[in-house]
Amino acid sequence: MNKKSSELAERLKKNWSGPMSDSEVAFLRDVQGFIEFAVRNGLNFPIVMSGLVHDLNEIARDGYDYDKARSRGFLPKVTGYSKLNSDDFGESEEPDSAE
Repeated sequence: MNKKSSELAERLKKNWSGPMSDSEVAFLRDVQGFIEFAVRNGLNFPIVMSGLVHDLNEIARDGYDYDKARSRGFLPKVTGYSKLNSDDFGESEEPDSAE
């Protein structure tokens, strides 16, 4: 491996290795909650995708550094959805797996 390749490999390891931060995990849990909310409440696909793409694009603008995106004032559209439960938005239209 030449010097330039070695430097690139080290930079990639530095930027892409290691576990996710607590804030990144919380964001992904909010994404899950948003998708579950949308499915349960019959939102259409373009609405769901536009919310997700908006958030992902904003994070991508900062090199996928979630905390850097938040530091410039970005507030994800999916914020808080991980904390919702069926009492907050009604029962699922999907049949219960126990039935």
